[in-house]
Parts: sequence; structure tokens; C-alpha cells
Amino acid sequence: MSNNSHVLEIIQGVIARFCKTNNTNVPITLINKLQCNYICLQIAPEQMIIQCEAFILPSLKAAKSNFVLTVEANLQGVNLNYWVDSNPEMHTIDIHGLLATREPILSVDTGKEWVNASNSNPDLHQSIHYLANSSAQNFGLKLAEGSNDNVLNIEDARHLSAESLANYLLNNDESQSIKICAFDALSELQDQQVMSQPVLAWPFFDTDLVHAINNLNTHNKLSVLVADDSLPSQVATKVMLEMLGCAVTCAENGSSALLIAQQEPFDLLLLDERMPGMFGSDVAQQLIKQNTPNDNTPKVILTGITEEQQIAQLFEKGATHYLQKPVTKAVLEEFIKPWQAA
Repeated sequence: MSNNSHVLEIIQGVIARFCKTNNTNVPITLINKLQCNYICLQIAPEQMIIQCEAFILPSLKAAKSNFVLTVEANLQGVNLNYWVDSNPEMHTIDIHGLLATREPILSVDTGKEWVNASNSNPDLHQSIHYLANSSAQNFGLKLAEGSNDNVLNIEDARHLSAESLANYLLNNDESQSIKICAFDALSELQDQQVMSQPVLAWPFFDTDLVHAINNLNTHNKLSVLVADDSLPSQVATKVMLEMLGCAVTCAENGSSALLIAQQEPFDLLLLDERMPGMFGSDVAQQLIKQNTPNDNTPKVILTGITEEQQIAQLFEKGATHYLQKPVTKAVLEEFIKPWQAA
């Protein structure tokens, strides 16, 4: 039995179970002032659940118009604070236990100026409105007001079962939408491996929303596989591409690059030519022969070769482009522009 409690998941679970049991539509706003997506206390989960239920549920049952809860750090663990309706009185509880954090979230990287929640669902709209206003200083979230083309949409899918939502996600390619699902549907969606689109489980913390927005933007970035057996060269290429707005996956040799590219589609493949065991051009050749997701993906060979006949051989094996090593940021920036524009 674990003696560690995931603070945010337990709070969400306690509130979500109440919402499902009582079929409540009260807007619920959860604000994580720790600004990390993973907060764990060295305390038995059963103990924390009992404390959260005793502290939260009586007032949540009495809430008529809104319920706002924050999580903050203290010297001995965390403290939870909440406000009910228009009552200015703050309720607080300290929960003791050694605090461990992971995955800090510092800002929103969305490329969108506004976040839009449908007015047809007042609880969702009001909750996100409060989140946006409360988190604007930390994360730059803004709620759309009126018509605006530069909007990231939040779609309410809480009425769908996990199976229905999974089918919807598989057949809907709405790239600028975050889906809100029922809390108990999230684990099923993860099991069915249909989480390619950002999904939030209701109720959610503001940092969950920021994380989903950042993930959504990552999905919209140019995806690049970089294969290089020289770690310094690999890291340098990765850093330069990420500075240019790409999502980068790395492989340490040709065999690893082939295995990854056989299973996952990319927008570009950057392959070092002289790798032990399998050259970059060999990877390109195999990908074309094997009918992989990257048959038609541009295959860019990174090489120090300058002799024309040898370069011609690279193209005969399946390379579509080549770049002279060492590659500079300026060269990469100019090279990837056509794919970024597309």
C-alpha cells in the first residue's frame, strides 16, 4: 500500500465523485497556486481522502452559485482554501506531509490570444472565466469576449461516455479544441490510447488547463525526428529546432531511428549519414521499402560529404534533401520554412 498521495488528483476525485452522485451544476473553480502539475504528499491516500471529504463536502453541498478552491504550499505540506457563493469568508485546512513536485508549469505557449468556453454550459463557462481572470498574471490566460478569430475553443463533452468520446476523438480532427470529459472517463480514455487530442477531466485545476493548452500547441508544431550518434551534435540540433518552434524526437543511431519512424509519423526526418550499424541513407531506404508512416516524409541527410557522386548515391537510396554538417541555426531556420508555412 502506497504512503504517498497525489494531492491534485485526490481533490479532483473527491469533488468529481460528489458532482456525479449529486448531479450538481454549480461552477467549480480549482486553482493550483503551487504551479506544478504533480504534487505528492507523504501521507496515506485514505487519510487524505477522509480529510478532504470532511473539509470540502459540507460546504460544496450548500453551494448555490459557485465554489472556489485553492491549493498552496506551507512549511509542513499544503493548505486548502475555499470560498462559497458570494460569502467572503475563507475556509482553510492544513494537510501535513513532505511535499514533492514535478513538471512545473510557468506559462501558456498557445499562439492564441483567447480561450473560449461555450456559454451554453454556464458552470463550465463561469469556472473557466474565473480561472482565466485569476490565472492571468501567472499564465496569461484570457477568456474570449465576443467574436474573435484568434481563439482556442474548449468543448464540453461531459455528456459522452468514455467509449463515445473515444470514438469522437478518433474521428474528429478539430485541432484547436480542448475536450472536457467526465472525471471517471479519463482512465478509460488513457487505456484506449486515444489521447492524441488534449482532454481535461472535470473538475480541473488551472494548471491542468495550461498543461492541455501547451500540449495542444505541441501537437501543432512541426514534428521532427533527429538521428545522430554524436550526443553533442544531436543535442545541438534538437535545441536549435526547438528554438525554431519544432517538436523534436531524438534517436541515438540508425536502428533506433528506423524503429521510431516505423511506428510514428513525422513532418521531417533529419538523419546523420555516418552512424554505426546503419547509415542515415539506409534508414531512408528501409522506410520507403517497408511501407511505413514516413514513406513520403522528407528525409534529410546531415553529412560532411561534399563529393557529387557520393551525394547522388544518397538520393538514389531515398534521401530527398541533404544539409552540410555542422548545421547552423540560420541554415535550419531557412530550410524548415516551407514545412512550417504548410
